[in-house]
Amino acid sequence: MVALLRAEARPPTSKALAAEVKAHVDVLERHLADDRPREAIATTLAMVFMDADHAIACVRRDGVLRASRYGFRGSLIARVAKAALGVRDLLAASPDRIAYLESVEALSRLAGNALVLQQEIEATIRSRRAEVLKTVFVMVNSLFYHGWLNDNEASSLSGHRYSSEEYAEAASLVLRTYASMFPVDGASFAYVDAHAVGKNALVYERLLVAAIRLTKFREAELFIDGLPYRADNAGETVTVSSIDPDVERSIRLGYIQAQNQGMIRFTYLQEADPAVSMRSVIDRGFDDGSFQTLLEILEKPVRRLVLKLPAVPELFEQFFGRDDLFRDELQTMLALDVDNFGTFDELIFPITDRVTSMDIFKVQRYFNFLSCAYQRRLADLEDPAERGELTLTSTLLVIRHADLVEQMRLIFGDEDKSREIISLLTMDIGEPHLDLQYRPFVDAGGYYVIAPHVVAVSNLVRNVIVANRLRAAAIGPRDRMVLAVTEALRSVGFLVRNDFKTKIAGKELELDVVAWRDGSLFLLECKNAYHPVSVHEMRNSWDHIRGARKQLDKRREIFADPANQVAFFQKLNWEVDAPCDVHTGIVIANRVFHGASLNGHPIRQAHELINVLTSGRIVADEDSLSFWIGHDFQTADLIAYLGTTSIATDQLAALDPREWRYSMGYRELAFSSYVLDMAKWDRELRARHGPAIPGGRREDAG
Repeated sequence: MVALLRAEARPPTSKALAAEVKAHVDVLERHLADDRPREAIATTLAMVFMDADHAIACVRRDGVLRASRYGFRGSLIARVAKAALGVRDLLAASPDRIAYLESVEALSRLAGNALVLQQEIEATIRSRRAEVLKTVFVMVNSLFYHGWLNDNEASSLSGHRYSSEEYAEAASLVLRTYASMFPVDGASFAYVDAHAVGKNALVYERLLVAAIRLTKFREAELFIDGLPYRADNAGETVTVSSIDPDVERSIRLGYIQAQNQGMIRFTYLQEADPAVSMRSVIDRGFDDGSFQTLLEILEKPVRRLVLKLPAVPELFEQFFGRDDLFRDELQTMLALDVDNFGTFDELIFPITDRVTSMDIFKVQRYFNFLSCAYQRRLADLEDPAERGELTLTSTLLVIRHADLVEQMRLIFGDEDKSREIISLLTMDIGEPHLDLQYRPFVDAGGYYVIAPHVVAVSNLVRNVIVANRLRAAAIGPRDRMVLAVTEALRSVGFLVRNDFKTKIAGKELELDVVAWRDGSLFLLECKNAYHPVSVHEMRNSWDHIRGARKQLDKRREIFADPANQVAFFQKLNWEVDAPCDVHTGIVIANRVFHGASLNGHPIRQAHELINVLTSGRIVADEDSLSFWIGHDFQTADLIAYLGTTSIATDQLAALDPREWRYSMGYRELAFSSYVLDMAKWDRELRARHGPAIPGGRREDAG
């Protein structure tokens, strides 16, 4: 076939040809799924010959060359990638498309090792079918309750290496694997391994660690499919790294900054001495004897603790249905506040026509109460063996459908709302990706299985919105991030408009934010997404940013013409002179990708941009350093911030290289990344930005 292609003339590009190429993506996927290598290779070669850039982009976007989708048949995927690379001299393909095929080939070397992990997981599930799900869910729930602290420096084969969130993802993968082998029904969660905290503990640790390592392979596939990353093979190690190092630096910096902002808010909460926590309420109730009869031990059908909570509407309404917040809910709201651009009170908002964020907080309150009550009763047991046994048999909730509806109705007084809330939180076992922290109610055929402390401490409002694709509804008709950026620009003397629609040079334009001051025109495209907590979410954010880049490319071209600037200012009713220097920027709500740049368009986080305009200070320990040129804000400060020598690029430069390695049998998967030495960063800040200025703000650079 290669010889035939070399003799053929490539057809001219057209919409019809692009549609035909895209249609063959599904054909290729079917050949791969049915293990037909000759047909898969022939289809691939035909597609890339007709239009390599478009074909590879479609395959990449749909994840067609992920070995995990075809039982980890890496040799098949490698043959397809090699066949396309073998005719690269015939292809009109951009370098990043070729790099993608090379990455697929490199990563396919680990597919066999990933298959061994998958088979290990399946073997454990098969041998412990009756008890594995309940046991794993109980163990993960306990990690969340006890505030598990992991050791990042531990071996990748050690359970101590991984966070409770990674364990939750592993449990979700175990559930998905179980569902591919057996029906998920009442029998799936009927039993628990009584020896899981004793002689069989290693069995479940190995199972979960294998699942975590398998999720890392899947993450690597997502990185090369959906983000500007590549995979390279050297010896027995496959390394995933960003093509542009600043992209990975910006991701790591984003997570560091988000964590710092969370810690700042937690400190404020500690100092404010707010409402009582649920654990304190439970402890007080047990200590004064009022909760002593809340739980009792039943011996049959298995020995377990059973909650005796009276189904009294007044109790549910006054304790679980009230609008004043426990400390736990304030902490959850503060986690939401990291991405917030309104007032704290505005974190109570409608999610759907019936359900609000407050309703989700109340659901968390209810399961937090149940979890803490069980755990306190267990803590009072003197015998560790009995405590371990009852933890396994009691702390995972299995609730009949009708009973959960009734419990929610007692809280909300509205059955329709209760059913909608349950629907928003219920996992669809048929979905390709399951995650306990997003949809924590598992429908097991007449019963809901719920890990109560996973519900209690997850960022559930955010996760419900993301899982149910309700972000646009949550933002509302007016994006508060856009309004906050607009107001900050106006406050320092810019002429500014937001959400401005017009037609210039025959082209329709929708401008998020346009601002002018001192002969400089600023065009800002805004993207308001939550801080991503997975590679999948990161990919979605990146897609939005790439969309912003394309829009700004067109606008930069239009406004390079002074005549178009004149027409634009007339439509804005701004009496300013052209030509102006044009500056562009992509403004993001979360901090991931902050500091990177796409085709000359800097990516900047909105809170930090606002701080550049209104304060110009960086918090460094107890002091605040100024990075304005003078005492007051100047237009040059914003130009510098959007440039290549700004505080944002300084932050990226301060990061040091680091690799994270994961054993995949006799091979290793490595992720090339970066870490921030905070002491080093503080020294560099002081060296660059001079003497300290007393005071500081909640939202500052870093």
